[in-house]
Amino acid sequence: MASHPTFDKTALEKFEADYDTSHEDTALRTRGQFIKKFPRSRLRDLTLDEYVVGHQEPSFCNFVESKTRAWANIQGATSRKFGIYFGRTKTNPHREYRFTEKFGKTKEEAFEAVKAALRALVQLASEPSPDFVAIDANPLSQMFKAKILSLYFPERFLAVCSSEHLEMLGSITGFQDGLPYSQYQNLLLEAKDNDKRTRPWSEPKFMAFLYKTYVRSEQTPEHTIRKPRAKSLRLVDFDEMQKQRGEIGRRAEEYALAWEKERLVGARLGHLIDRIQDRRNRPGYGHDFLSHNTDKEPRYIEVKSVAKLHEGYRFFLSDNEHATSQSGEYSTAYYFYLVFFGGNGQPVDLIAVTANQLYLHAEKTSASYLVRFDLKHFAKNH
Repeated sequence: MASHPTFDKTALEKFEADYDTSHEDTALRTRGQFIKKFPRSRLRDLTLDEYVVGHQEPSFCNFVESKTRAWANIQGATSRKFGIYFGRTKTNPHREYRFTEKFGKTKEEAFEAVKAALRALVQLASEPSPDFVAIDANPLSQMFKAKILSLYFPERFLAVCSSEHLEMLGSITGFQDGLPYSQYQNLLLEAKDNDKRTRPWSEPKFMAFLYKTYVRSEQTPEHTIRKPRAKSLRLVDFDEMQKQRGEIGRRAEEYALAWEKERLVGARLGHLIDRIQDRRNRPGYGHDFLSHNTDKEPRYIEVKSVAKLHEGYRFFLSDNEHATSQSGEYSTAYYFYLVFFGGNGQPVDLIAVTANQLYLHAEKTSASYLVRFDLKHFAKNH
């Protein structure tokens, strides 16, 4: 077997220059949601309807396939990959429990076999020295199995789920051909940790690098934040806007705080949740929350509720927040948590983006002024 590769310095620098960190944080947050909803301790007592896709959402399979899509995309194959599901087929539109014959002859028998395979997979992966041959022999489908391994054991199994991609990346990075797919997931992470430049990266960031550099190298990177269209002028009722901003701001902050806690769980930093500092009532800090990127690195969070305009989106930024976000102490770790609202007035989504990234792809214009004066002068003349 070849020694661990050293990744090309130019490729790493190009990736870093183009990388959109919002995808990384979203991926970590979705893993955190999954772990909170389906910790390993729950698998023994998982019911049929809690497992299957298509009946009671969000189910285990629904989480693994779609709600954690930012972590790894396994959509495309039919629901048969789950072993058992609730739905219809092309030839039979009636919705019912359906399962593959290798797991049993009844839905009860099939589900018990699927659940046993799931628990066996997790047990094999948790061993001090995982048996990769046995893991690959587990009857669960390859992509489904690979993603489950990465969600429960991200430090051991990289979230590359396609067997074709695992073989390709294993070959490109110099590993022996014909190894178990789960072993390639493990070896790719070893390669990450053996390169001093990629070692501190999160697993989603490293996977993004592999895909951008080797799997989809021809694609132009797309940033979440883009320059807005030309601004159109319209009348604004500032009094009404101020009334709404207070309540909307509170909802956004509550949503962002819960989102951040889930991100920390997904990043295996759940022990730092109690160390989050709420600084909303201390505006001098220039941010709403002090959280953490690692055990030793802070993350400064400013929550902004985002409004949709004809030409794009906007939020309001104070001079103090702007100055703080660009100061030497904060600039590399200052994040805007952009909260988007649905038609019912409730938060529905969040994008976490560093101030440095956002300023590159946004425009800033003066929105208000602080007018200061002393009444004594007027008192003398009136």
